[in-house]
Amino acid sequence: MSQDTIRVKAQGHLRITEKETGKILFDCHNDIHPENMSYAIALSLCGKKDGFIKYMAFGNGGARATSSNKYIYSVPQIVGRAASLYNEIIACRRDFETNSDEDNYMVVTHATGNEYSDIMVRATLKKDELNSVLGSVGNNNSIVSEQSFSEIGLISGDGSLLTHLCFSPVFKSDQSSLIFDYLLRISIV
Repeated sequence: MSQDTIRVKAQGHLRITEKETGKILFDCHNDIHPENMSYAIALSLCGKKDGFIKYMAFGNGGARATSSNKYIYSVPQIVGRAASLYNEIIACRRDFETNSDEDNYMVVTHATGNEYSDIMVRATLKKDELNSVLGSVGNNNSIVSEQSFSEIGLISGDGSLLTHLCFSPVFKSDQSSLIFDYLLRISIV
């Protein structure tokens, strides 16, 4: 049986875990940017670095609280080549080309016979990292000791947003480490 046409399906899933306690803070599927993903796959098949997953971006523009303490979620940015996070916190990028260790890495897994392969992207924000990385100073000249994240995306080598997820804010203090496990499954259907 020959097949001259196949369909490629991409699915994403994010889990955020507090490293010290093992507590899962967030666990959900995310949205894929179809145009940017198809372009990245084509570039990658040609061996072009612009198609590679370059980094995981963190932002705080994915949700906002109302006066009654309910969240209004932003719509994931998955249309248009120039789509981006609503408010990327640039200093919290994880670059997988230059930063690959046991806490920050990207790996592909595949079992023979399966019509899918998984890409696991792990980024870890360690204790006290916000003060050293962000170096943010609050209104009263105090060092910021807590940061919230309400949007995350995977970014390709050419800066294109491949995935985007908006969610209730997850808080990271300087006393805890957060592990961001982003699974991207590429299937032939």
